[in-house]
Amino acid sequence: MQRRIFLTFAGLILASVLLLAMAFVLLSYHAMRNNEQTAIRDKTHLIASMFNQYPTLDHRTINSGGSRFTLIAPDGLARFDNHRDADLTINRSNREEFVQALQFGTGQAIRPSETLGADTFYYAVRLNNGDVLRLSRTLHSLGAGFRVTLPALVVVFLIILAIAYGVAHRLTRAIIKPITHIDLEQIHSHDESPLPPYEELWPFIQKITHQRIQLTHQLTTLYHRAETIDTLIANMREGLIILDGKGQILAANKSAAHLFGMKKKCDLINWHIQHIHRDPTFASHVKKCLEGTFTEIDFTRKDKHYNAFFSPVAQNDNNGAILFFLDTTQHYKAQQQRREFTANVSHELKTPLTTIAATAEMITNGMAQPQDVPAFARKITEQTTRLMHIINDIIRLSEFDESKVERDFAPFDLYALAQSTIAALQPQATEKSIAITLSGASLFINANARLIEELLSNLIENGIKYNKDGGEVAVGITEENGCCIIAVTDTGIGIAKGHRRRVFERFYRVDASRSKKTGGTGLGLAIVKHIAEHHGGSVKIDSTVDVGTVVVCRLPGCVRREKD
Repeated sequence: MQRRIFLTFAGLILASVLLLAMAFVLLSYHAMRNNEQTAIRDKTHLIASMFNQYPTLDHRTINSGGSRFTLIAPDGLARFDNHRDADLTINRSNREEFVQALQFGTGQAIRPSETLGADTFYYAVRLNNGDVLRLSRTLHSLGAGFRVTLPALVVVFLIILAIAYGVAHRLTRAIIKPITHIDLEQIHSHDESPLPPYEELWPFIQKITHQRIQLTHQLTTLYHRAETIDTLIANMREGLIILDGKGQILAANKSAAHLFGMKKKCDLINWHIQHIHRDPTFASHVKKCLEGTFTEIDFTRKDKHYNAFFSPVAQNDNNGAILFFLDTTQHYKAQQQRREFTANVSHELKTPLTTIAATAEMITNGMAQPQDVPAFARKITEQTTRLMHIINDIIRLSEFDESKVERDFAPFDLYALAQSTIAALQPQATEKSIAITLSGASLFINANARLIEELLSNLIENGIKYNKDGGEVAVGITEENGCCIIAVTDTGIGIAKGHRRRVFERFYRVDASRSKKTGGTGLGLAIVKHIAEHHGGSVKIDSTVDVGTVVVCRLPGCVRREKD
């Protein structure tokens, strides 16, 4: 803009100077010609008055002042001409100035002279005797006048050119400066916005301010959106990787970095996807995706199971891919446990049902002796009871899975409940000569009494079943930081370290043969864990082989403790 304004000013000034110079030359030329013509007229009238006053005046004594002096008779023939090369025989009766002089007394004309070969001014006056006195002079031409003034014009032009450059430069800076120093922030911050230095700029300033506000709002919105998206992607548990058309990693989140053994997500950038996971199947799916095909696979890495989705991305001529990794380890384990649970349920139900069916068939077919029928009936009753226990435990676990277990929390004495539970299991303990002891004091808890009784029953019964003859089971009821602590300690066979993590799984048995002898279903500790978690608590186990086991349940909701 500044350059354009400068060139405009400079051009206008130079054009003005050129026009002025041309006008000066033309005016000077015309003024010079007029002066010459006036001088010739005056000179002609002066000489004519001399001839009229002195008719016998000698023509040769007349001083024409450098002009050509011709005396023409009324018939058009020259009587005298002071020009040496003049042809007196030429008839001049058709000359314009001669004709005008005869008719009106004076006459003038400008024409190229046949003898002088230039523009010549002719002025004629009719004398008293009828002759015509004519003076002529060659006029200065425009080219000659221009050549005379050219040096001066060049000097003046150069001076004006320098002045024009300085003036144009100063004017340009003076015009541009207020525009370049406009403070849009100040204009926008005032309630009554001050006008800009030029009123014509006000609509432009308003439009810029409006667009600036819109652009700021849009940039702020985009920034917040980008920040939100970055935060969401960074905190996703699922892995996310973006590839270019060559398989190079453009972006990744933290979960993807951890999945492939990197500490930071930036460690994955610019790596080729095949360099971080060298698996032929994985590589083939990446290739298909970059070719434009959506695909997905399941793969395992470091004992974890993932479902990978490969989504192609095409924009103009640029291809790429988005890889999404979903951790399905828990789902995989749940499916595996479900399959194991189904197999275990089928097995556990089949065993007592087979015994019941076989025994009933023997009785029905008369294969059993009358004296053996009571024993067979007792066996059917035992297996039916075992079957009912299994079914009840499965129903209980399904209720926990579907969150259908009632809460029905109410305060009760946990110590008294433990006493009644021990009393109910005392016959089983006496049968194996196992001593059951209870320590602690009256302790009230806000919980579901029926479920807590089931929890105590399962723990104490396990302590009896998997104990040694003549062993001990110690039950402790204590309080710690507002939580009720139930600790059941036995002196039984113990649990090896490799089995401790799995004892809370359904139908899991450390010693399957011993469980069959004791009638265990493998669901007791699973139910204990669900009951504890249902109350917002936890259960832990510590055991030593051939020494014993300690199971500790921590239950919140302790409301009051009373001394005996």
